[in-house]
Amino acid sequence: MAEKAPDVVVSEVVDAPPSKVWELVGDPSRIGEISPETYSIRWLGGASGPKPGARFVGWNRKGLLRWPTTSTIAEYEPERTISWDVDVVGQSVARWSFTLEPEGGRTRVVQRWQDKRTPIAAIVGKGRTSDSPSHNKAGMERTLATVKRRVEG
Repeated sequence: MAEKAPDVVVSEVVDAPPSKVWELVGDPSRIGEISPETYSIRWLGGASGPKPGARFVGWNRKGLLRWPTTSTIAEYEPERTISWDVDVVGQSVARWSFTLEPEGGRTRVVQRWQDKRTPIAAIVGKGRTSDSPSHNKAGMERTLATVKRRVEG
C-alpha cells in the first residue's frame, strides 16, 4: 500500500495587519488574484460568500490542462482562518487553508494543504494532475509571495 503524502505548510510575514491581509485571502472568490493554479470560483446553492458549509466550484489550470473542483468551506473565522475541503465524486481529497497570526503590526500568513486522499486515490490523482507535495509547495510559495507583494504594494 502506498504511503500517504505529508501535509504541506508554508508561511510568509506580511508588513500589514491581519485585517488588510484578510481582504485578499479570506474569500475564495479572490483566489484567482493570488493563485498560480486556481483562476476562478463560482458559489453554489445560493451561497454568496464564505461561511461554514458554503460550497463553490473552482476552475484550475496547469499548462494546457483545465479542470473544475467542488469545495465546501470547513472553517471560517474572519481575520483568523479559512479552510475548505476539495471533493471529488463526493469524497474529500484535500483541505486547503489560510491562517493569519498577528506579529506586532505585521501578519504571518500560513497556508496549508492537507492530503485527504486514500493511498490508491493519491496514485491516480498524481498520474492525472501531478499534485505532489513538492508541486503544491512551490505553488503555495508563489501564492504567498503574491499576497505579500499585493498587500504591501
